[in-house]
Amino acid sequence: MSTIERVARTYIRVMETVGIISIAVVSLVAIVQVFFRYIIGSSLVWSEELMRYVMIWGVFLLSGLAYSRGEMIGFTLLIDAVPPWLKRPLKLVTRLAIIALLLVVAWYGVEFAWRTRHDISTGLQVSMFWIHLSIPVGSIIAALHVLSSHFTDRDGEEKEALAESRS
Repeated sequence: MSTIERVARTYIRVMETVGIISIAVVSLVAIVQVFFRYIIGSSLVWSEELMRYVMIWGVFLLSGLAYSRGEMIGFTLLIDAVPPWLKRPLKLVTRLAIIALLLVVAWYGVEFAWRTRHDISTGLQVSMFWIHLSIPVGSIIAALHVLSSHFTDRDGEEKEALAESRS
């Protein structure tokens, strides 16, 4: 196994662990909040914010992995309708457009996080900079996944070659 493959597998394991921990934290905090609200009679003022911010970070961190696994909704009507020789260039143009959009989101996400650095969350009393930083971090991670998919997406080409050989 090459170094790149080991790094990629480690990255995937880390991201999967982040996802599991995110869901576990949100679930645990929700259960504790319900217990405190209905059994103890006193709500936790920070629980809703913590669940929201953990969910936001989890979604942004894991969206790239979901893209790489094909777990995002895709509209492939145009790509499916073109001749096989045109599919790869069309996918490249599509991926470049997605990367450009994600980089714009990352750029404005950095600006937004910086502008809100002095805002403090109500319940957790943390700078909103750390919450809003999830936007550029997640966008850059997703852009890297889209870029890597251009070099690792061979499934479509194998299917096309099989279809052509049957014709």
